[in-house]
Amino acid sequence: MKNRILYRKREGASGKGVVTIQDSTNEQKSYESKLYEIDARLKVLEQSLQSKADTKDVILKIDELIKEKELITKNELNNFHKKMEATLHANHVKLLKWLIATGLSTVAAIAGVIRIFI
Repeated sequence: MKNRILYRKREGASGKGVVTIQDSTNEQKSYESKLYEIDARLKVLEQSLQSKADTKDVILKIDELIKEKELITKNELNNFHKKMEATLHANHVKLLKWLIATGLSTVAAIAGVIRIFI
């Protein structure tokens, strides 16, 4: 019953409400809880920003490790594959030219040997 009396606003002679110590304590607790909520939200936002920065750091570190370990990325592998195909095609053309030239010279040598005996 005593607590109920402290929670009530008492009417003074002028009709204005008088705030008791218990009421101001309640308001203080309310403000403290709001402040705690705001602080918690701030911490969550800071962690979110830090994790985004950490993600960028991780990407940079992975790039550095790839360069240090002389590993290749998928893009570099595709470029290497295209270069190898072009080199292989060029070598096929050279081999074909060499085979034709060797065949012609062999035919000319055989024709020369046959002319000597005829």
